[in-house]
Amino acid sequence: MCRFLNSSDEGGYSLLESMFHLLIMAIFIQFFLLFFFWKGPIERQYADYTSTEWELFAVDMQSVLSDVTAIDDPLDGSSLRLWKGTDSIIIEQRSSTIRKRVKENGHIPLFTNVKEVTFSLDGSTLTTDVLMVDGTRKGRSFVVGLYPE
Repeated sequence: MCRFLNSSDEGGYSLLESMFHLLIMAIFIQFFLLFFFWKGPIERQYADYTSTEWELFAVDMQSVLSDVTAIDDPLDGSSLRLWKGTDSIIIEQRSSTIRKRVKENGHIPLFTNVKEVTFSLDGSTLTTDVLMVDGTRKGRSFVVGLYPE
């Protein structure tokens, strides 16, 4: 241990080492700046989260409606009962969320920030009209794929 403390090699920090460190720092700064130039357009593209959530809701609804065996006509308009074999699926509004329940159990949120939802069935087309909490309206029609048992 004493040998290392009394070492006579005191060359210091060389010019070559400092240039190498400067080069590495310049590369990291370039990546840092590139990240912020990339991040700006991405944030502007995905700033409207309700549109993304609405499209995901539409995909979920269409997948649920693709192979149902029976569908009950929505009497009150705010809930919908589907049958897949012997399993019942209920899509309804609870507080400010449209949710899905399977076999009268569970709570799978499909869409949030909802003030009012209306389902209407016309033949094999289900129309969904949603009034959002902020006052905007969204609507979509879905094709119901009925497969008898």
